[in-house]
Amino acid sequence: MAERILIAGGGTMGAGIAFVAAKAGYEVEIVEPQEAVRERALLEIARQSERSGDPSIGRRVAFTNAIPPRSDAMLAIEAVSERFEIKRDVLAALAEALPPDALLATNTSSLSVGELADAVTHPERVLGLHFFNPPVRMQLVEIVRAPQTGDDTLERAFEIVERLGKTPVLAADTPGFIVNRVARPYYLQALRALERGVASMEELDALARAAGFRMGPFELMDLIGLDVNLATSESIYERTQAPRFEPAELQRGMVAEGLLGRKSGAGFYSYRDGKAERFELDVPAPAAEPNDEEIVAIVGFGNRADELADMVAQGYRNVLRIDNDEFIDEVLAEATILIDAGDGSSDRGDAIVRLEASLEPECVIFTDAYATNVAACAARLRHPERLAGFGVLGSLSDVDAVEIVNSQNASDDALELAQELFATIGMASVLVEDVPGLFLGRTIGSIVNEAMIAVAQEVATPEDIDEAMHLGANYPVGPIAWGREIGGTRLRRILKRLADAEGDDFAAHRSIWLLDMEESPAPEESLQQ
Repeated sequence: MAERILIAGGGTMGAGIAFVAAKAGYEVEIVEPQEAVRERALLEIARQSERSGDPSIGRRVAFTNAIPPRSDAMLAIEAVSERFEIKRDVLAALAEALPPDALLATNTSSLSVGELADAVTHPERVLGLHFFNPPVRMQLVEIVRAPQTGDDTLERAFEIVERLGKTPVLAADTPGFIVNRVARPYYLQALRALERGVASMEELDALARAAGFRMGPFELMDLIGLDVNLATSESIYERTQAPRFEPAELQRGMVAEGLLGRKSGAGFYSYRDGKAERFELDVPAPAAEPNDEEIVAIVGFGNRADELADMVAQGYRNVLRIDNDEFIDEVLAEATILIDAGDGSSDRGDAIVRLEASLEPECVIFTDAYATNVAACAARLRHPERLAGFGVLGSLSDVDAVEIVNSQNASDDALELAQELFATIGMASVLVEDVPGLFLGRTIGSIVNEAMIAVAQEVATPEDIDEAMHLGANYPVGPIAWGREIGGTRLRRILKRLADAEGDDFAAHRSIWLLDMEESPAPEESLQQ
């Protein structure tokens, strides 16, 4: 067989894969029946070749308008429309054209590779090679092993992907593979938050970016295309019937109206001259001089409380650090601000009710809203207007903004003081409605949880999942590593509150406790949900 790759489909993805393969030294043939699409692909490959400084790359790419009756290609990749019948028929035709030991790959992002393999002769040579858009820039390729895929097929596929200069990760043939499955909560939780009025889409996008994501979920859906994003969610939901994957009616309605994002000129945002105005949070510089008017008492246990106390001490001159509930009553009488950070995983309602008896009526109370039910706690206080919830998921040093609960009971003065406190230590804030997990807690917590479910179900290894989400979705850190930073116990509390409100399918997987261990979680079928 020749070092030739046959690519069916000359659209954006097919042309991008062709350029990458030609750049790696392969001879490439693109099958594309539509003349206009062929012309666009030709221009794009020429443009990329010129940009790379090697015009000869384009000369290694040929075009044809139909799958040839015979080909000596070593590998064929279908990159046609994401419809099962079309992909099945194209793969069957490729199987007839290529030698019986040539590899057959589908670039599907959500369909079953095994079901596609059933349609071809010698199905042991069929696998998924899921490139990410644009292939020229995106480093990741998911290598998907179907039940029929042979070991030799996988070995050869890894060699080819590495020669292409890409990073391969191995995924089982399950709905969404790694990236599209683990990333679903990023979109679906954001859509649910918007439907429920947790905050505006601009604020939710800004919070996500402040947490480390390169793009907020709504601007990212606009970039991907709402129709494409919805189709992936629909496919995964149809194949799993898991309520946590159910698409949002808001998105379905927008797609029906033709609001598809950048490509249609409008989606969640309106695009004038191809650009949308982005809302940026005002991240203040830490105060130059410490505040000497307030007396801040910080009650909490563990590293999270210690870090908060250290940062507050840089902005406030009078800070009391309390890490033992037994001595609280002795020092609280003079406090004007009480921050109850707790232990990160326990509801502090009982403790706050007891603490209130030692406070002056003017003292405001801030509590960790991810762990504590703020509304239930406020209902038990003599002065509920002084209680405000806040949410910081992981390390304060890793985020630029904090969620502050805009509850019905909290007074304007309490909310303003909460914003002022975090601004003093250099953090922006966004007022959000009081829902379990707020926005970032339920979103990031659900992403981590989905990654842990995928590990337990042997979709991929923890290392491959983290690498896939970092390279394929531009996450600031892999979800399992992120979960370790947050802590399994804290995540379990957030997800329990989410499940109490949304249903058991949103609950923490029983393997979440492994995030509190030093060793990487190993796949355990007995831990499956």
